[in-house]
Amino acid sequence: MGRRRSSRTRPQPHRIRPRHLHPADRPPPLVSEIGLDGKSRVPLDRQQTTLRSVLGVLERTPRIASIHSYGACEKVLDELERAPAPGMVLHWWLGDPEQTARAVRLGCYFSVNVSAARKTALLQTIPLDRVLTETDHPFGDRSSAQPLPGNVADVEQALARHHQTTLRDIRQTVSHNLAALVRDTRCAAHFSRRVRSHLASLPPR
Repeated sequence: MGRRRSSRTRPQPHRIRPRHLHPADRPPPLVSEIGLDGKSRVPLDRQQTTLRSVLGVLERTPRIASIHSYGACEKVLDELERAPAPGMVLHWWLGDPEQTARAVRLGCYFSVNVSAARKTALLQTIPLDRVLTETDHPFGDRSSAQPLPGNVADVEQALARHHQTTLRDIRQTVSHNLAALVRDTRCAAHFSRRVRSHLASLPPR
């Protein structure tokens, strides 16, 4: 109510809002945001100590985790190799092709926002079956036509153009990728019934 509708027709993806992700009486299935920042004022050794502590917990209790790596891509990969755990999602990844290939070998996924989706060279190095979509609102979607939390339409369109496929295929692929993460981390029970039903209804790849 009170919002003027745009005259342009935009495709509306399947949306699951944050309050629908998991019940309030269950531990969350997601950990966000952890990692290293090479430009931070916090000394890197202190950051590494904290990250190693969190990764140690995730080795014992897997969750889907969003990993920050700005200015520290190689060091983050070193830490993930040191404490391997499923469910690692590299957020707004800016690694070079060799680092990206190493991340894929380590089993990482990659969350892509509008800014990252416009980097053709980056998309060429990330397998589509490791891609998730994100906004990183309000920073990662400032150039989006409609910068809103959860609005990944521009990312989906960029991925569809790059991979020469349809929006529907991109959405199904991303949902399959999320389903694989949920399965690998064995944390399905921590998601809401709505999310579990959506993932269970996916057609075969």
